[in-house]
Amino acid sequence: MTDEHQTELNVGLSDGEKKDLEKLITAFREKESSEPPDKSAEDIHSQIKSMSAKLAEFGEILLKFDTKIKSFYEILLLSYKKTEMMNQRIDVIIEIMENQKKP
Repeated sequence: MTDEHQTELNVGLSDGEKKDLEKLITAFREKESSEPPDKSAEDIHSQIKSMSAKLAEFGEILLKFDTKIKSFYEILLLSYKKTEMMNQRIDVIIEIMENQKKP
């Protein structure tokens, strides 16, 4: 069986992108603990802490989604391969039946 129809797709994040995202998440988590430079900027600092926490949370969600989308892609690819094998078998059966009908 040849995989002439199979095209290699890049699904999800690359290893480098994952590492960068994990570094970013770690950086956001570390910055949450820093104190504001002065009390007048406390509101702004609390907003930044909140946004940093949300960005870290969204980054983690993205990593989980990436894992799930890769698994889904693998399932689709296996299903495609199975369909191709079944089609080939059906074609062979049809060819055999047509050859048997010929006198």
